[in-house]
Amino acid sequence: RSEQLVAAFLLNISQRLAALGYSSYDFILRMSREEIGNYLGLTLETVSRLLSRFARENLIRIKQREVTILDMDALRELSGLERV
Repeated sequence: RSEQLVAAFLLNISQRLAALGYSSYDFILRMSREEIGNYLGLTLETVSRLLSRFARENLIRIKQREVTILDMDALRELSGLERV
């Protein structure tokens, strides 16, 4: 499902940044929504709609390309990834 893909994408960025010693909760998306859609095989509209929905549900806060993950566990649950 598309929501799983977008949630997993955000978690992947978070984990990669944490491995490099950066914050896993606050980061800048270096890709546009269109590029994210192309990468995940989704439309720009779907990516935008899901990011807005995640923000409404207080999973993330997003302003332009600045993302703050507010509920990491809920994102993991949405993505189908279990915490190891």
